[in-house]
Amino acid sequence: ALLNTQHRDFLKFVLSKYIESGVGELDEAKLPHLLELKYHSVHDGVQALGEVSHIRTTFIDFQKHLYERKVA
Repeated sequence: ALLNTQHRDFLKFVLSKYIESGVGELDEAKLPHLLELKYHSVHDGVQALGEVSHIRTTFIDFQKHLYERKVA
């Protein structure tokens, strides 16, 4: 709910790659490659999503929520 549309779209894209290829897609080193796949260049990804540090933080924080264990 705290993400804008562009960030949600990128994270949906990352999830689709995770489903296709496995957990390796969530490696931080893959982030530039994922940006290139989605936006055709890292520069275009930065134009769409904002500063690299913010993109990286969103990418990492998203994973914390992905694997967070819910206690009933």
